[in-house]
This record gives sequence, structure tokens and C-alpha cells, in this order.
Amino acid sequence: MSPHIEKDYQFFLKNLIPGHLLSSERLEGIAGAGRSGDRLTMVRESILALEELAKRGIFQRSGLTRSDGKVAVTYAQRDGRTSYTLELTNLEWESLSPRPERKAGLVPSVLAGILSSLTLNGSGVSSTEKIEDILGLVEYASPGAEGRLLLFRESFIQGVRESVNIRESAADEIGSSALYGPVMGDGKIRTILRGEKIFAEKSYFRIGGGVGAVVLVPLAGNGRKFGILQVHIPDATLGDNGILFNFNLIGQGLVRFLDNNRHLEEMVSVDRLTGANNRSYYDSQLPLEMERATRNRKSLGFLIMDIDDFKKFNDVYGHDTGDEVLKLVAATVRNHLRKIDLFFRFGGEEFIALLPGANREASERTAERIREVVSATAFATGEGENLHITLTIGGCVYPDDADNEKELFRKADKNLLEAKNSGKNRVKFQEGVD
Repeated sequence: MSPHIEKDYQFFLKNLIPGHLLSSERLEGIAGAGRSGDRLTMVRESILALEELAKRGIFQRSGLTRSDGKVAVTYAQRDGRTSYTLELTNLEWESLSPRPERKAGLVPSVLAGILSSLTLNGSGVSSTEKIEDILGLVEYASPGAEGRLLLFRESFIQGVRESVNIRESAADEIGSSALYGPVMGDGKIRTILRGEKIFAEKSYFRIGGGVGAVVLVPLAGNGRKFGILQVHIPDATLGDNGILFNFNLIGQGLVRFLDNNRHLEEMVSVDRLTGANNRSYYDSQLPLEMERATRNRKSLGFLIMDIDDFKKFNDVYGHDTGDEVLKLVAATVRNHLRKIDLFFRFGGEEFIALLPGANREASERTAERIREVVSATAFATGEGENLHITLTIGGCVYPDDADNEKELFRKADKNLLEAKNSGKNRVKFQEGVD
């Protein structure tokens, strides 16, 4: 078919291509091409239709010749009864062809890199370093491209430090952005070329003058949204669907790693009795949260909670009842914390909550709410006796009250002890610097 005769392509798409063997998506594309009358669109749909039939084993690409700036590509039916030759310019072929040979070369390299990065394997390499390794794979998909990861804070990916290539923010804040919002809304990969109005919108990562396009890949899996993979491409023309395919593959690799890491963290960091995070996890997370608060110039609320007269539950009613009280208190407290708050069983009947971004007023309000709901919660023993449970809470705020981990704990614990000594079932916060 001559590249200058549009009617040839119209006739081919309408009468020759076996539409009953094509997907609904392909049929919609063919119908749209017919309505548009645009030759390039019809050439594209012709190639896509024949490639789809080739994947189904009905046709195969049997020949490709180049001459005088033109390309002739032939698809033949497997039984040899029918063949079609499409003619187009070199430029058109470069922009429209599926390039299976390039995709086949890239996928194994990218996949191998992802598989090697999915688990820590006891190597001592941090989660952050593994993520950086996966982000580095975008270079395989598009030379000169750079990968960035924007994490949703609510996805609870602990142990990952922010860096030049990794940022973290609340999903609502990210979703309200004109740049990221549409990707979060429809869950589809989006390419923004330099020159588009949206390109100038605020990005969590610096977009240099040499970046010609930004690709945003939503990261979701197993019913959870983790964030967005942001790829900076030096050339404004992608020119190859295989590139987007590999970006999506890298995105799914990130999802797999983050999900695996989350399960691993839960296995080693959760107190089995109460479901709260354990003491060792507190030791690793407190410095990270303080570092994050310093970097973002925000406060960090610190609450230490102790169940009043807990010993009597064990001594009078038995340890099984004591365990049930611990579980009830932990569940009640957790239900009255935000998703971004961290909750730990520090030891025995003591719990700690970290409240990112909470100033003194917000921290005291949260502590008082927790104290009230626990006090209003009744626990019935196996013998039908209702036990009254209360909490005493000591608190302070970083960096207003303390500038290091030990001082933060010391002051909150001091406030807890003073509240205990003054009657229990109450909240006490730091009052000025001592």
C-alpha cells in the first residue's frame, strides 16, 4: 500500500483486517482512525492490529525492507494463504514500530536488576540503598534518564531515609498537586513533555533544564498505594513504547520490594501480644522521626503511657486477664491515633506514641482524648466482673522541650511519674525548660 494513498489504509482496516479476532481496544482504535481520516493514525492502527494478530499466532512478521527513505514491512498469515505489506517512511516506522527487538533486550536486564534488589538477603545493605539500586535501572530503559521515588507517608514504609532521589509526603498533599493528582486519580502512567503547562507545576524533585519529559508511574499493589515513580528523561521524544513498558516494570519492582519489606518489618518489629510495634523498633524509628521533624521544621509529639495499677490485674485476676487488658488498651489507643502516628509497646504495661507534626497543643489534645476513651472502656472478666482501666500519660514535644533522644524520653518519663504521684488517670506535659 502506498504511503500517499489514504484510501488504501481505510480499505485495509475496514475490509481486510479480521476484526473478529481483535480486542475491543484495537477495534475502538481502528474505528477512531477511520473517522479521523488521518493517514498516520491509520498506519499506526494497521501496525498495532497486525502486531496483535502476530501475538495470537495468526500472523507473523515475515519481512522488512528499507529503500530510499522508505520501509516496507510484511505480515503473513501462518497458513501462508494471505500476506499484507505496509509501506511508510523511515521516520514513521521509527515512531510507530513496536520495536520488539529492543524490548526483548531491555526486559531481562531490568528484570534481573529488580530481582536482585527485592530482598535484603542479610547483606547489611539498607532498604534505602536497595531502592536507589532499583531507581538506577531506569538508565537501562532510556539512556540518561533518572529515577525518583515519591512515597506516601501513609504506606508505612519504615526504615527508608529521604535522599536526593527519595521523598516522602502525605497522600492528600500529593494528591492535591496539579502535577501528581491526575496520576493518583486514574492510576495510569502519565508522560508530561516540556512545554506543556503542567510541566511547570511544583515537583517534589528538581527538574533540570536538560529534562525534556517527565514520566509518572503510580505504584500500587495488594490493595495498597505506595507512591509514585518519577522519571526524568533528557529527550522530549520517548519514541518507543518499550521504554514505558520497562518504566512500568521498574515501578512494579518497587511495589514488590516495598511490600516485601513491609511484611518483613512487621515480622520483626511487632509485639505479638498487642500488635503494637516493639521496643527494638522504637529504638530505630525515634531517631528517624526526629531527623524528619528537623528537616521539615516541624514538631514531634512524644507520649509515654502507663496502665494504672496494672499489677493487680495479674495478681488478682491472673495473667490471662492481664494480657487481655494489654490487648484492649493497645487497640483502643491505636484506634485514636492518626495513620501517620507510630505506636510502640515499650515494655510491660508501658506504651509510647510518636506524633509527627504535632505541636504541644495537638499532642496534649491527643493524649487527653486517649486517656478519656481508655477510662470509659470497661473490661469484663470471665466471671462477669467489670474492671475499670485507666491510663496515666506523660508527654513533651521535640524540639521545644528537648534536642536529643535521651532528653526527650527523660522529660516525658518524668512527667509520667509526676502525674502518677499526683493521682493517676491524668495527663502531664512539660512546663518550660528545666
